[in-house]
Amino acid sequence: MNRALAGLLLFAPLSTLAGQSPAERLSLDRLHDSLAALTSRDTSALRASHRQLSRAATTGVAAVRAGLAALRLGELGADPDFGDARRALRAATDLAPGWPYAWHFRGLAETRRAAWEQTNPVALGNRVGVKTLERAADYYRRAIASDPSYALPALSLADLVLGLHDTTLYGGAREALERAAMAQHAPAVLLALGRVERAAGDTVAALATFESARRAGGLPALEALEIARTELAMGRAEGQAHYYEGAADDDSSVAAEYRSDIAPIASDAELAAFDQARGPGRTAFLREFWTQRDREDLRRDGERITEHYRRLLYARRNFALTVSRRYYNPVDAYRSGSTELDDRGVIYVRHGEPVERLRPFVFGLMPNETWRYARADGDLLFHFSSGADSNGGGDLYDYRLVESVLDLHGASDAPVEQLLLSRESLSPLYGRMLNWGVAGAARSRRRERGIGRESIAVGTTTDSYELQFTHRLSAAANLIAIGHVAGVPLAHLVFAVASPDSTPPLRAGGAYAVRVRLAALDGAGHAFATMDTTITVRAPRRLVPGQYLIGRAALPLPPGLWGWRAAVQIGDDAGAVLPRDTVRVTAGWGTLALSDLALGAVGSSAIWLPTLLDTAYMAPFGIVGEGSDLELYYEAAGAQSGASYAHEIGVYRLKGEPAVAERRPVVRLSFRETAADSVIRARRTIRLGRLKPGHYLVEVRLTGPDGTADARRREIRVRQSGRR
Repeated sequence: MNRALAGLLLFAPLSTLAGQSPAERLSLDRLHDSLAALTSRDTSALRASHRQLSRAATTGVAAVRAGLAALRLGELGADPDFGDARRALRAATDLAPGWPYAWHFRGLAETRRAAWEQTNPVALGNRVGVKTLERAADYYRRAIASDPSYALPALSLADLVLGLHDTTLYGGAREALERAAMAQHAPAVLLALGRVERAAGDTVAALATFESARRAGGLPALEALEIARTELAMGRAEGQAHYYEGAADDDSSVAAEYRSDIAPIASDAELAAFDQARGPGRTAFLREFWTQRDREDLRRDGERITEHYRRLLYARRNFALTVSRRYYNPVDAYRSGSTELDDRGVIYVRHGEPVERLRPFVFGLMPNETWRYARADGDLLFHFSSGADSNGGGDLYDYRLVESVLDLHGASDAPVEQLLLSRESLSPLYGRMLNWGVAGAARSRRRERGIGRESIAVGTTTDSYELQFTHRLSAAANLIAIGHVAGVPLAHLVFAVASPDSTPPLRAGGAYAVRVRLAALDGAGHAFATMDTTITVRAPRRLVPGQYLIGRAALPLPPGLWGWRAAVQIGDDAGAVLPRDTVRVTAGWGTLALSDLALGAVGSSAIWLPTLLDTAYMAPFGIVGEGSDLELYYEAAGAQSGASYAHEIGVYRLKGEPAVAERRPVVRLSFRETAADSVIRARRTIRLGRLKPGHYLVEVRLTGPDGTADARRREIRVRQSGRR
């Protein structure tokens, strides 16, 4: 330990006054900064100086110096439980109760003590160190009360209460920070106050405080981010401009804040890409990060980022972890590792508000919840259990995901009838688990557990903002790759929408505006091409029960295998999201390649005119009435003009489970045609009058003069006359 530091420790001026002079503050600041430079090699000399200071600690400033020395000894591991620091600084506050330094560093000693308690294996429980931190918060408040112009305790108080996630502490912290902000108007203190105001749910006050911080100077990028976080949580679109304003700043603290915001939903690959980005590249990454999510969820640009910050604020207020330790058991279904949010918060940030949320009381069960998300690709079902038992870790304030309602803490002691009936509205499986025979109930239990396991796997590794509608339409759609525009292949979204029960019935011949949204997804699931348009669809002049509106919208799409998802909407509150599917788009050049098969019936299909002489009928579902005729249209690219091509069309009955086509077709057409140019266009009417109701496979095979062949298939269902 150098002589200058020894002088600071032993020979700094002493004072018997109640307050602190500027010289005393400067002396203690210099001492604190010098102590921070010491390493473990200096602990022997530092310990000796601390003993001397302790014996001479008869005044407040001397006791503070002894406490600072002890605090550094604890940080260097020489006094790991910070007992000496706590005793010395308690003496300092007793000797000089009006000194903010004494109270601040006493709070700091308690904060360090709490960290030691939480790592101490002898200390048991889930809230180890919490009481110590609450004492530290009280000491920071007393430091502010002693001198609101002293900034350090204000910053320490904000960090502590926000880290505890205990909403009951926000009121007292806010009052103390308001006094500090009025006294000094420093940007860092204003940011701390705004964060506490926002955490307390007062976003209006927080936004005003962050604006004040911006006017006061400081770090503009960080202030812009705090303004953006607040505006976006409030649903204000202008928050996007502020968000991207600060993203290019390469200050490590700013980049860390941006990273922490996307970490709850970003993949490892996305976080790695963020870490590699610099300056404008970081802004570009974040724009792509949010824009891709908008398009994959069929949303307008900017909707996903706004929803994300709303979810973050809601989750932190409602699903925050107020425990300091999380115990896991080998049978726990999921381990988030989060120290901020319980598993409800993890799912909420990733997927938002569930469509159904049950919090039933069942005798013998610990508090529990079940959430259901309605999704086009299949509902997700999440069971959350608080408390702990011999089967898993947990705590009353730590809700954990479990695979099945039978895994809820206390389920083995609860009446099984009440337990299963409490979830009966979610799925018919729960009634079967209760009422079916031994074998059927066992199958239902396995199925229910499988749904829970799959939901956890999907829910904890993906994020979504799926469109939800007040009234769900009955809808079907198919993406049919056929035709070209300006040399680029076309994909036709053919859809059928039934009028919802809650809206007036369709009017014969009436015109309806249908909003159509479509996203074509690449192999990584990213949106490559999108469409959001409104088209007018006319109802038939003669309506029958169960009538559908049928329409078509086309999207240019390059050759390849594409995933796709779509949504259709009528008015503001009626719509449907369609399940994900795939489409293969063939090239318009090179080898012989068949398009998709356009199948439909006159009067109940969308119409597309590929040329002035050709008409394609497209139906979104392969359902035809018994005795009807089926209109077939297809194209083939890569043909040789003037060459002869053999066309074979067969309709095969499907039987068994899984369905297998019979070897011999029940309908067969064969013909040869000469290609007029490089694209072959063929339209045929298939008579289905002899076919019985059932499932069939339509196959088209095209063979060139050199024996090159390609085939396409599509399933249809012949329904009995008079049935929907």
